[in-house]
Amino acid sequence: MKDLKLVIFDMDGLLFDTERPSYLAMKQALEMLGLAFPMAIYKRMIGASDHKCDEIIKEVYGEEVSLQRITSDYLKAFKKILENEGLTIKPGANELLDYIERRGLKKCIASSSSRETIQQYLAMTGLTNRFDFYISGDEVQRGKPYPDIFLEACNRAQESPGSSIVLEDSLNGLRAAVGANINCIIVPDLIEPNDEMKKHAYEIAVDLNRVIEIIN
Repeated sequence: MKDLKLVIFDMDGLLFDTERPSYLAMKQALEMLGLAFPMAIYKRMIGASDHKCDEIIKEVYGEEVSLQRITSDYLKAFKKILENEGLTIKPGANELLDYIERRGLKKCIASSSSRETIQQYLAMTGLTNRFDFYISGDEVQRGKPYPDIFLEACNRAQESPGSSIVLEDSLNGLRAAVGANINCIIVPDLIEPNDEMKKHAYEIAVDLNRVIEIIN
């Protein structure tokens, strides 16, 4: 990690504890249609683009059920959960950002979420000015698990994949990092590390504080 120049952060489930409320909100939206929504299905969607999530929903529930159909109810439920519970920063996030700044490294967010959502979450948590830039899933042609968003992050930072590292919690994010030839540290959230993660991750860290030790 001596040649490290750029740290690329995922957002949902990595920086912020949003996967649990997101699952509950989607579960409520689908239950309004009389449909069950097991956690196993949601785990397939974590870190994926909206297009990929829509494919999964149609695969499970049929073509008549789409992401667009449940989006309004999902957003209402999710907003209510955030209003009641707030948005929690993941353990070690601030400490890791402080460490990166002390080392003079570049840092950015590359998230499948919309630009508006990224801005909202950063504003809610006081982290707006802690990143050099951020990229949303809307700004690249193909979302995760394709490598486009991470390659674009390197391009904007003017750093090579070899001098960068990705921090992810999801399998889709890991696959995108591998496709971009960027080392990826997995910090698990809802998804337990599987064999693919163990094989391809640079390392699996218990939390973001552990990332400091890994890249030190």
